[in-house]
Amino acid sequence: MISKQNTTRFSPGGMGGVPRTAEPSSISRSAGARPPVTDSGNAPAPALWASVREALRRRLGDQKFDAWIARLELVAEVNGEVLLAAASEHERSRVDTEFGHIIQQAWDQADLTSRSVRIEARNRIAPDVLALAEPAAERPARAEDVSEDEAAESEDAAEFGADDAQTLENFLVGDSNRIAFGLARRLAMGAGVEANVVTIVGPHGVGKSHLLKGIAHALKAAKGEASCLYMSSEDFTVAFVDGVKKKDTSDLRTLVRRAKVVLLDDFQFICSKPGTLVEFFSHLRAIVSHGGVVVLACDQTPAVIDQLDDRMRDEIHGGVIAQMELPERNLRREILRAKADAVSEAAAAIEAEFHLTEEWIDLLADRLPASGRALCGAVRNVYCGTVLAGKPLDKTAVEKSIQLQMGGSPARAPKIDTIKDVTARAYGVTKADLESACRKRQFAQPRQYAMYLSRQLTKCSYPQIGRMFGDRDHTTVLFAFRKISTMVARNEAMAEELRQLEQRILADPRNNR
Repeated sequence: MISKQNTTRFSPGGMGGVPRTAEPSSISRSAGARPPVTDSGNAPAPALWASVREALRRRLGDQKFDAWIARLELVAEVNGEVLLAAASEHERSRVDTEFGHIIQQAWDQADLTSRSVRIEARNRIAPDVLALAEPAAERPARAEDVSEDEAAESEDAAEFGADDAQTLENFLVGDSNRIAFGLARRLAMGAGVEANVVTIVGPHGVGKSHLLKGIAHALKAAKGEASCLYMSSEDFTVAFVDGVKKKDTSDLRTLVRRAKVVLLDDFQFICSKPGTLVEFFSHLRAIVSHGGVVVLACDQTPAVIDQLDDRMRDEIHGGVIAQMELPERNLRREILRAKADAVSEAAAAIEAEFHLTEEWIDLLADRLPASGRALCGAVRNVYCGTVLAGKPLDKTAVEKSIQLQMGGSPARAPKIDTIKDVTARAYGVTKADLESACRKRQFAQPRQYAMYLSRQLTKCSYPQIGRMFGDRDHTTVLFAFRKISTMVARNEAMAEELRQLEQRILADPRNNR
């Protein structure tokens, strides 16, 4: 039973952290009520809760939201955790298991503080704690209570985001993109980032365009259409070329320079066009000189783009550069789960059933250290290969999807020579270094990785592997295999590093010869 001790009536605020299963707890008595907690955005609690609910409805769909999320009640803050009440223990268990991570993520994106969400059954919460919940008059309005004007505003907002629904609310956050998302969120809130030029760098498919469109969506909704401008490099180039043909580029000048925030996607594409590049930087300097912000999304870091002259490169480097990486395993699981839920909703609309279990999601996440876009494609491939083909959803179907992402037909087991070559290139050494007797760490660790993967990915025995690594004794290979196996089991970062290395090896075209 949760007591009132050390609780705070839930006032403006949000929370971050990691969701965990709700457990009954006893809480020590604190001295009096603490002052209301205020979040970075100073939003009232009902508005924050309404925002999170709407984000959850968009992500989960009306059916799941109404069935499991709609009746959750915001109660209080207990020991630094935000407490949500479910109608029953069954409902609490189902919501916490199926949707706990999604609810937590929605709160993380709504507020920058570090509180976590806990869901508890109403009958396990003390009456005096339940009394801390907002009175009915202060709770978020239900759909049927919304005025016509508010409904019209909602329809306008929905129409704005209807093109691809790429908003910051449905952007999935992990270690690989947290800094870039934090910058995007501050810009979307109209807050400064102590820089007039922000560059988001990362490989294709990791969500750079999503962030830029999310910023545009938020700013236009809050400050109007003229507050910011989102353009792809192609849009900018076409507008500039049209202006040159007409011998009048004033339309482009007016369009770009009137906005306080300008977002340019795929910046690297205009770098190969000297005239367009010079034109863009003339606008960039004008915007910055008037206190505006320019946000660039780019596949390459500006330091390696040869077409930039020293001044251009210096202007970009004088701002903020945020690096986005391919999603780590936990984020890959979130992406796959979200896409699987969306596909499941679509399948239900045609009276079909599609459910990717956690086992299959884990298999896809482990075998495909790929971009978010490719992961979504993998889920679609599973759907097409099962529901549309009238086949069962089993491991064979998931393996087939993985094969399609990796090149079509099943590849043969890699040769040890391929494993050595890929590993050597990944760690900046040579195959000769891996085969040498040198025991320096810079050579020994990649060597042990290669031995470990040789045992994992091939049918070669320890003696056979030893002969391929400088004619070493089989006990050396056995020691390396056991050492790396232990480290992988204890260190998730190393496990992820080896999964990515394994994926590079399996994707090597030499395996298909």
